[in-house]
Amino acid sequence: MQTTVSLNDADLLSRMKNFEDHLVERKTISDQKDWKKTAVAFANSVPVGLPAVLYIGVRDNGEIETPQQNLDDAQKKFNKLMQDTYPRVSYVPKVISDGGRQALAVIIPGSELRPHFAGLSYVRKGSESVEASDEQFSELIAQRNSKAARILAWKGKTITVLQLSQSRPGYGLIRKEWRPDVSISVANCDQFCVTLHVGTGHQNMSFPLGQVEISFDNGNKRLQLEFPP
Repeated sequence: MQTTVSLNDADLLSRMKNFEDHLVERKTISDQKDWKKTAVAFANSVPVGLPAVLYIGVRDNGEIETPQQNLDDAQKKFNKLMQDTYPRVSYVPKVISDGGRQALAVIIPGSELRPHFAGLSYVRKGSESVEASDEQFSELIAQRNSKAARILAWKGKTITVLQLSQSRPGYGLIRKEWRPDVSISVANCDQFCVTLHVGTGHQNMSFPLGQVEISFDNGNKRLQLEFPP
């Protein structure tokens, strides 16, 4: 995948006309009411450090709009809109040319400071920017908690769960795999609890995050969670 600094003019022109790229949004100058919403959605949803692009002055068909607009004024309006975001969204504006016409390409990397807010919170759903649900909002908040972020990285994937039990005095704890007969995967995690899918019926079971310890199952190359006695 490309990083923000690797996007040159040729990359930006190619992505402007790539209609399969869900990390691209095209807006005309008159669409300025959607600029901030799109930028915040990209910062909240794109993998950290990877670049999404908001094209300003470009129609839905990938063509730069005519008559030509004042891009200096457009960039000033965009900068002013982005002052209302919190935390501030990082972006890099670049003027691109195609067929003698110019447009503004705003490169917006996925942010490690997420969630960002501009009134409502937005995330990407396919090729659209949509209002974040309560669950998505909780996930964004949880990504600032290192334990929750580590568990969320395994969302939908099979993990190992150990149940710790007390042995005889002086012999420490016994680690025994919990429910070795069924598949267990991460369903969700926020700053308060972790929810697991247990078994083929995908029964959900939740546990307090503060009682869960994180390790790694080297034999199976997957996340390992350990629960206290």
